[in-house]
Amino acid sequence: MTHLFRAVPLLLLVSACADVEENDHDHHDHEHEVMTTVVMTFTSLEDDSVVEYVWADPENDGSPVIDDVVLLDATTYDMSVSFLNELEDPAEDITPEIYDESDEHQVFLTGSAVQGPATGSNADAILEHAYADEDDDGLVVGLDNTITTLAVGSGELTVTLRHMPPESDQAVKVDGLAEDVAAGGFSAIGGANDVQVTFNTVVE
Repeated sequence: MTHLFRAVPLLLLVSACADVEENDHDHHDHEHEVMTTVVMTFTSLEDDSVVEYVWADPENDGSPVIDDVVLLDATTYDMSVSFLNELEDPAEDITPEIYDESDEHQVFLTGSAVQGPATGSNADAILEHAYADEDDDGLVVGLDNTITTLAVGSGELTVTLRHMPPESDQAVKVDGLAEDVAAGGFSAIGGANDVQVTFNTVVE
């Protein structure tokens, strides 16, 4: 479903910024924030048109409602990722907090649809990803990105927000993490996933 704007009810009940062990379940206890909504906003550099795609688990029962991402071939987009807490009234946008703690966070884009820093070369890719933002240390964040469509086709796009607080006073977020994920998956880097959701993606 394509949106110019949509308010979404209770979604993926995922904790942000928790120092927890990573496992196959994406729901973590969290001391101060809960993220329930993941939104990708694509702005075409060709005509400034805007489309929004949302991952939603309204019942928080593991049966999400997920928008199909539909993009145009041979087009470049500015793409931003937002994280909201729809349990609050009004809904709370968690994205500014992630910006404030960008030295501990990074968004990764992976999946069969993608070629980019966290995937490496992908002959089947229909999208190419590049980071378009940095933290104060010059390390990529991934809340702002550039997406270029490469070919007509379909695949999966996975959005992962990784929390990487320092350990023993040593930074865990360092240069080259996306390349480490491309080579060895998320087990190759420190921290834990705050959010990981997958969208079916079509380029037409």
